[in-house]
Amino acid sequence: MRTFIAIELEPALRRPLLALLREVFPRHRDVRWCSENQLHVTLKFLGEIREDQLPQVCDAATAASAQVPPFSMRIKGLGCFPNPHSARVLWCGVEDLTQSCRRWVELADPLFAQLGFPPENRAFTPHITLGRSRAPGGGRVLSEMLETAPPPETESMTVRQVVVFESRLLPTGAQYTPRATLPLG
Repeated sequence: MRTFIAIELEPALRRPLLALLREVFPRHRDVRWCSENQLHVTLKFLGEIREDQLPQVCDAATAASAQVPPFSMRIKGLGCFPNPHSARVLWCGVEDLTQSCRRWVELADPLFAQLGFPPENRAFTPHITLGRSRAPGGGRVLSEMLETAPPPETESMTVRQVVVFESRLLPTGAQYTPRATLPLG
């Protein structure tokens, strides 16, 4: 089963993102925009795991989560990976003044490494993916949206838990199913 650990967004944080996705961003065959249930902050992508590994994954995520107290975050700004001139992913920024998302990842990576899941090579940037390019034309659309779309900004939400998700890839897009909810602190 394809698995990742993430922060679910409260409705108040989802609303401005949905407004962008539905009212501002153009439909384009070379861009796959995220649906409402796909909006989250990924902390750790594990990829394929066996069902019998899920308890160990949950134990590692629980151990990291226990060391990070609840914290506030909000949505602020837009960005692209890998860069605005060669955009493959358009994302919304996450303002986490206490760096708690990063701290969770720093605590979890060694625990997951012991289970055979290597740490990410790139620096962790908390974000919410809004859309992905499927072809060069999509990259141009993402770059244009980065330049012209109004950057979203929201009130804060208190993060009290992380969720272990199973991800199924379907022709209509990824479908996420919560497998475990783990409290912070």
